Amino acid sequence: MTGHIATLLMVVLSHIFAVDCYHTGAPAGVCDTMTPDSSGHGASPQNTAAPYTITVSPANLTMPGEITVTIMGNSNTNTMQGIMVQARAEGSTNTVGTFSALPAKLKYLACAGGTTQGAVTHNDWMGNIPTLTLKWTPSQPGMYKIWFTVVNVKATFWVQQKSDTIYYTMPETTMMTTMTTMTPSGSAMITASLGSIMIMIALMVFV
Repeated sequence: MTGHIATLLMVVLSHIFAVDCYHTGAPAGVCDTMTPDSSGHGASPQNTAAPYTITVSPANLTMPGEITVTIMGNSNTNTMQGIMVQARAEGSTNTVGTFSALPAKLKYLACAGGTTQGAVTHNDWMGNIPTLTLKWTPSQPGMYKIWFTVVNVKATFWVQQKSDTIYYTMPETTMMTTMTTMTPSGSAMITASLGSIMIMIALMVFV
């Protein structure tokens, strides 16, 4: 009898531990893979097309500026219980930029090698929400994508989904100032080269 009670207690405790790990959000240790622990979720990621859509607006932006990120289920049953969202520069796994004004039940996730507010995860059950909207600001010009992992129910989740590319550029006036700063030295080199050519032509004529 005692053995059965001990076994039952272990099962209950393991279930509580797994659920607790799940509902408090993704740990920083999975920032690169964005894949939930199979022992906590009891399943592997889905290998079908994710029934969720991510949009970024605007996708072309001149600094300074803010991007609106929207993640939405494609039907009434495609809700979200858990989420992990990251901003990454093209060709990098490090998080970049800053998410701000987080909705309830979300928290920042500081990923190694990235910015402290470049990733977001849930800190409690999200309650089967159909849509999630976030604000994100890049820190410098470049090309970026928003990546996300979404949990529909505990054992059903999709990983490493991503947005279209975001193009974040300097204002035209800043670019002109930069070019003007670089021009004098370049002009001097061109002038010197032209001067040398004219001298050579003059020598050839008089010889």
